[in-house]
Amino acid sequence: MNTPQKFSPELLSLLAEKLHPSHFPRMSRAMAAIVGFVVEADFTEPAIADIIVTSKGLVIVRIDGELSTNHMVGAYTDLLQNWVKLLRVAGLTTQEWIEAQGLFAAKVGFLGGEIA
Repeated sequence: MNTPQKFSPELLSLLAEKLHPSHFPRMSRAMAAIVGFVVEADFTEPAIADIIVTSKGLVIVRIDGELSTNHMVGAYTDLLQNWVKLLRVAGLTTQEWIEAQGLFAAKVGFLGGEIA
């Protein structure tokens, strides 16, 4: 499980607004749930409660209210690519980009030699 960190409510609110799935009609429900998890916003019901990346590079999640992490979402490399693409088109400032990457690092993690 990832170590919880505290981020300012203002930052989370700002990023939740800029990364809200309503701005990105082609965003999948799974990606919306992941983005919601990262920015601590309820974009989907049920929401994601935890994300784990396995040693084989698979992303699995625990859904809010469930006891185990047993929903496979996909490959970490795909998630990371989609996250970076989202940040590129979201109109973030440099500081917001840095903060969003910090949130992703804290909640999901950056692994291996992937370039974020």
